[in-house]
Amino acid sequence: KPSSRPPSEGCRKSRRLLKLSSEISENVVTGGNEEERQEGIEKEREAIVKECREARQRAAMEVARLGVESAARENPTATYEHCLMRIRSMTKKGLINRVRSIERAAGKHCVIKMAIFKSCLQDENMWELAKLASEALERLKGLQSPP
Repeated sequence: KPSSRPPSEGCRKSRRLLKLSSEISENVVTGGNEEERQEGIEKEREAIVKECREARQRAAMEVARLGVESAARENPTATYEHCLMRIRSMTKKGLINRVRSIERAAGKHCVIKMAIFKSCLQDENMWELAKLASEALERLKGLQSPP
């Protein structure tokens, strides 16, 4: 039986070493033929991915709800209107540089700024640039903690 204490240095608490069942349900592992087993594993993976995606979306919505309002008060360039004005007045090359500069600066409101910028690009049907901004946004989320 596993202890409730945290593991000590050099001690592993893997499910295999503790002789516990794996994350994948037993009926999937011991299922009929190889094809059924593979389908079961894929369904379980899809369910896990879906659950993780929903959790990330809930967290992103909460961050956006809390962060955008305070960011707009503290930094007037972190507003939808400002981003839309920039998108309509800049060239494609300038917009690419804007995405890079927001990411490179990695300031206090960079995640919110990039999220707003990405949604503005999508609203203006600039899907290639929106993809670039989305990738940069994911990298920034890895660097910054939520507000």
